[in-house]
Order: sequence, then C-alpha cells, then structure tokens
Amino acid sequence: MKFMVVLPLLLLVLSFASHAMAQTCSRSPALTGKCTAVRGSLGLTHGLGVTLETDDGQRILIKAPPDSDADIPRDVMQHWLYWQSRTGHMDIRITGRFQICPLPTRANSAGITDFACINSGSHIAADKSPPDVSN
Repeated sequence: MKFMVVLPLLLLVLSFASHAMAQTCSRSPALTGKCTAVRGSLGLTHGLGVTLETDDGQRILIKAPPDSDADIPRDVMQHWLYWQSRTGHMDIRITGRFQICPLPTRANSAGITDFACINSGSHIAADKSPPDVSN
C-alpha cells in the first residue's frame, strides 16, 4: 500500500523536476546556437519590448524560449528593478556583461532579426548614456 502512494508521488516530482530543467534559458531545446557573453545595455525600447544593445552595435530582442518564461534571470531583473526604484524611471537601461542564448530569428517592424534569452548577467550598473530618442 505504501509503495502505491510513494511511486506516483515520486513520478510527479520527477516530472516537475525535468520540466523545470527545460524551463531555463540555456537548456531550452529551441536554442539555435551556443550561448555567448556580450557587453551591452539592456532595457525597454518603446514599441518593441526588452532589447539588448551590444557594445558592438548589435540590437537583440530579448524573448523567452517557447513554453517558458525564462527571458531574463531573476538576479538581472532584480538589478534592473533596483535601478528603476533608485532613479524613479521605469525606462532606465542597465549595462553589464550578459550571457545570451540565441533563439530562432524572425523579422519585425523595427528590422531586428536577432532574438535571444539572457542566461546570466554580471557587472550590472545603470546606463549613464543619453537615451535613444529615435524610437
């Protein structure tokens, strides 16, 4: 009798654990390449969503992999929220070093074809550069 109760619970826990492992950015089966480290500025771009503008001029739209909400890790989001509360501006951008993982490309109205999720971030600070008013 005890075995009949424990086995279904064990299977349920294992299914949740395997599902949770697939929910991270770097473990998504939807990735189209290897995760790489970039330096850049992360923030909201009006009309587009969250973008990462790398130091080499690339603009990447940050999205979660399909069937996931793993677009930005919790620690990076906490830094972003900290700087929003510190400056009183919701549209503050943060700078740092981010490990991004590529997702399938698709064109959008702004011509951005690079999509990625962020696996991790470090050296995060408020972006001191003037805001981009072209968007």
